[in-house]
Amino acid sequence: MGAFLSYSLTSGLLMLAMYLAYRLFLARDNQHSFNRAVLLLVYIVSFAASPLLFSIGSAASSAGAPAGTSEGIEIANLPIAPHSTPAWATAALWIFMAGMAATAARTAATWVRLTRIVRSGEKIRRDGYTLVVTSEQRFAPFSWMHYVVISRADFDSDCHAIITHELEHVRCRHRIDLLAAQAVCIVNWFNPAAWLMRDELMLVHEYQADMAVIDSGHDTQQYQLLLIKKAVGARFPSLANSLNHSKLKKRITMMYKEKSGAGPKIKALALVPMLALALGVAGVPAVRAAVTTIGSSEISTDKGSENPSKDKTSVKVFKVTNINNNNGITTVTIKGTGLGNSLSVSGGTFTTAGKTYQANGLKCNMTDGEAVITATFPMTSEYENSSMTLLVNGEEIPFNLEKFFDRAQSVAVGSSTGSRTISSIVINGSESTYPTGMDFYLDGKKISEAEMQAVSPDRIASVTVDTENHAIRIALKK
Repeated sequence: MGAFLSYSLTSGLLMLAMYLAYRLFLARDNQHSFNRAVLLLVYIVSFAASPLLFSIGSAASSAGAPAGTSEGIEIANLPIAPHSTPAWATAALWIFMAGMAATAARTAATWVRLTRIVRSGEKIRRDGYTLVVTSEQRFAPFSWMHYVVISRADFDSDCHAIITHELEHVRCRHRIDLLAAQAVCIVNWFNPAAWLMRDELMLVHEYQADMAVIDSGHDTQQYQLLLIKKAVGARFPSLANSLNHSKLKKRITMMYKEKSGAGPKIKALALVPMLALALGVAGVPAVRAAVTTIGSSEISTDKGSENPSKDKTSVKVFKVTNINNNNGITTVTIKGTGLGNSLSVSGGTFTTAGKTYQANGLKCNMTDGEAVITATFPMTSEYENSSMTLLVNGEEIPFNLEKFFDRAQSVAVGSSTGSRTISSIVINGSESTYPTGMDFYLDGKKISEAEMQAVSPDRIASVTVDTENHAIRIALKK
């Protein structure tokens, strides 16, 4: 559900940007079929292009043989509760689900109400539609699906203009537009643009139906008086096209406007820069971090007894395993453990020689709780006072890379035999000798400190500091 909310947020951002462009440049033009197509295109682009927001800044790592390679044991430890979800993200999920359920329930109630009205009226089948004559006087004439519903009084009087108006809704299949618009309102209920888009689409429908009446030869002023008379009837704003659409003044004004030529249609291109602006806003690290945090969140129904006890700590460990440079691009590979089941990397910086570079490529993969993150930076191999930060699951993770580049200083080389022994470790970027009272384990077997020092660094795959059990655990390469 978190991923769905994240998708809804990003699509809503695109929709809002393009709707504003439509309102500024197209809404007042007499080109109703074109404007209807633009509004429907806004829906399609919003939901089809929103996945791009998740991939902004992501790119595949550069290929080719590395110009230089280093291996390190930089470790960053952060105590957290496993699989933790921020309280605000959980609250957002519950609010989103409640709002979506309420909107869907209201839509279903309107559907049931319309069904009852159609069932209770007298049905007259005609070519391409069904006329429903109801004894209810409180409803203004409306069309729904392939039904045209009018009161008995309107049916007995001259209802040619009403039938022509409502039949245009049926002929143009406006019902499909309204079903799509209402579905968007359900999943984007928190977004004002979703509701404004639906109203705008219904207004364009009324423009089209009004012009059909006038083009059929009906007197314009008489038709306008009819609209005013029917303005007081009840209507169904979500699923049906009612004759008495609320924006009556705009409809009457539009009847006197000349039809727009091909020139004003070029203004639709204004939607493109607004779409680009929305993508740029989504690329802001803070926005991406919030969206990705929501996307990786889930509503948990676990009992409190299943939570970790206070005396237990889950540790996030990030280890830089590789840095190489090729064609002016620095690629850093980081291994992460203790991340639970969620992984999102939404930004990174690399500082060296007093200059800071933004990551221009991020790639991450997770298997069985272990992550491999690859970050690329547009820089050369001149490393001096180097450090790096990554934004992982909404948290800023710092890395002091000086110890990485100086790893040889952390390894003592025997003078007589040439054997190599480990004399220090690196924890949170700080070098330290072995803490007293620590036990040593080699592939799960307890060993002495002398045996520990005899292990060749070339054989070591990983070193883990278990602070809870006061142990240093070494895993050898297979």
